[in-house]
Amino acid sequence: MGQRVYEEIKEAIINNTIKPGTMIQERVLAEKLGVSRTPVREALRRLNSEGLIELIPGKGATVTKITIEDIREIMQVREPLECLAVKLAAERIQPQDIKYLEDMIANWDKEINCSDQINFQSFSTKDIAFHEYIVEIAGNKRLASILNMLRDQIRRITFLTQDNKARIETSFPQHLKILEALKQRDPAAAEENMRQHMQSIKEYYFDRFGFKEVNL
Repeated sequence: MGQRVYEEIKEAIINNTIKPGTMIQERVLAEKLGVSRTPVREALRRLNSEGLIELIPGKGATVTKITIEDIREIMQVREPLECLAVKLAAERIQPQDIKYLEDMIANWDKEINCSDQINFQSFSTKDIAFHEYIVEIAGNKRLASILNMLRDQIRRITFLTQDNKARIETSFPQHLKILEALKQRDPAAAEENMRQHMQSIKEYYFDRFGFKEVNL
């Protein structure tokens, strides 16, 4: 039960169902989840150690906010790792991998063009899965482990910011270019397309938060 409570609260924070800055009270959360306060208290301690909440003595817990410094540091680390992953993936990719990614892209295209209202949470989930699958194809366990340490923060920022159709319409063609380079088994092109995609993400984040910086 403790693990289930921890995972439910953590997922709600990451996908921004519980938004940054929200005050969390053990009693209220326990009632909502239908459990005692003990597993909630333990879950909050774990989430505090992971930096997702801040415990405030005598008051409860607050979901930590995402700062521009968090984004800057995460993107500085994420970009070279994602570029390495896609480069390795282009060297190792198999026909079944290409088919899997093509099906994913086709579902995105249908969702964007055949729906009056985009499910942004669903699209964000697919976006994250696209990148995670590339890391899986790359076949480097240490690379996967390092990226996995960033995964929760990456997911949280993605869910928080990918909430408008204009951003999705910019991002979608970039994923198409990455996929095309993978299909051609062209490591250099795959790496360059991923770098451009990462730069676009970074610029969007900074613009979204009203922050400007040169040569990051």
